[in-house]
Amino acid sequence: MKRLIALLCLLAICLPLCACSSSLESTATVPAEKATEEQKTESTKKENDEIVYPKDCFSVGYARVDITPKEVLPIFEGTGDSAHDPLQLTVTALCDGESAALLISVDVRSIRIGIAEACQRLIELSVKVPADRVLINATHTHSAPAPGFDAEKETQWVNNVLYKQLIVAVKEALRDLTPAEAYTGVSHTDGITFVRRYLKANGKYQTNASAADNPVAHESVADNEMRVIRFEREGKKDVLMVNYQTHYGGAPSLYPNQYSADFVHTFRQAAETELDCLFTYHSGASGNLNFNSPISGEKKCANFVDATEELMRAAKDAVAKEEKAVTDKLRSASSKYAASVIKESEERLTHAKEVNSLRSAGKDFHSLLNKYGFASKYEATAVIMRAGLGENPEIPFTAISCGDLAFVSAPYEMFDTNGQEVRAASPFKTTFICSLTNGSFGYVPSALAVPHGSYEVIITYFEYGSAEKFVAEMVRLLGECKNAN
Repeated sequence: MKRLIALLCLLAICLPLCACSSSLESTATVPAEKATEEQKTESTKKENDEIVYPKDCFSVGYARVDITPKEVLPIFEGTGDSAHDPLQLTVTALCDGESAALLISVDVRSIRIGIAEACQRLIELSVKVPADRVLINATHTHSAPAPGFDAEKETQWVNNVLYKQLIVAVKEALRDLTPAEAYTGVSHTDGITFVRRYLKANGKYQTNASAADNPVAHESVADNEMRVIRFEREGKKDVLMVNYQTHYGGAPSLYPNQYSADFVHTFRQAAETELDCLFTYHSGASGNLNFNSPISGEKKCANFVDATEELMRAAKDAVAKEEKAVTDKLRSASSKYAASVIKESEERLTHAKEVNSLRSAGKDFHSLLNKYGFASKYEATAVIMRAGLGENPEIPFTAISCGDLAFVSAPYEMFDTNGQEVRAASPFKTTFICSLTNGSFGYVPSALAVPHGSYEVIITYFEYGSAEKFVAEMVRLLGECKNAN
């Protein structure tokens, strides 16, 4: 009897194993074509799954994709033909239970307005998030393409990589929406950020002056404030958003002819390692990293890698001092502001085109600069750009808010004094000022800078005084968000 019971027990164990083995063998012998078709069907089903927002709570989702070009494309004063580090696109999705907003950061130098608008249309078609709930910020690395500025060479990359990866990341971020709480903090970097416009000993101003130029002071006080929002998510890594106003850090000279996300890459790596988070960076108004400033009392960095330690110190300090932020209904406000462009004569436009024609052909154009009175090749290009914009181009501004948090876009390189003015006038506890967002219209110098001349003043597209009008429009939109029902 005992032997019979033992035999029955053995059969009870072995039979399921045999069945399992048979099932595995059957699966393994399914034709490859059929397996591939089933995988495709499952993939398509997942792709078409409706995105469902978590109800009755504030939630945050995050995604990151690689957008590094595989081909040779123009970068600042050169070309990129390989990658030192990946160019990335990050999406932070915010949801109030009923609607969503997307805060997108792209490792490119800038994004022309036509490309930015195309991205917004693709997002609206794909996931029904409207354009006034989408901010697309360029991190401003000078070792990456500037989509829309060299359309012929970039079209394939924009169509086959940037647009496609954008939608992949947007959908992934929305599917990743997770109940979250928000915390905000503020800190300041020490000595590594400076205003790149100098007063020289001879009473004139110059951009990026070296010691040989005898600079004696900065044009204004550098904005060294770092703003941080940390989203603490249930069961998932925190998302850390950083808003800071550092200009590019010199990657073209550090990694010649290589794509690089610049200091954003080193900052991202350090933050995700030391703070165990998911990181996204949004470029603010235009200060500079301090590599060659001769003004006493400032800390010089050998390169942007050297600056990472101080950036991390400030980020950690901001997190250590953070306070819980209220999150509420998402609100947004946007406008198309009719700007006034500097008018150019037909003769000056003809001269500028002549200079650019020689430059494009790789011929010597410097004698023409002197002949026609252009301070640089950039001024000649600015003359052509002004004429192309028309008399009153519409400049897009967008503000998005959620409780104590607000984000406002400036589609140009904002001077850091203007950035400070927006933050001071904002009715929100924490305001991210995102320059080079939803478009790129070059420099818009502050009223303080205009009388001093120099590079940015000479090449701006817009009539002097526009910067303060743009500031007023951004503050108005923030107020509209604050007062919305």
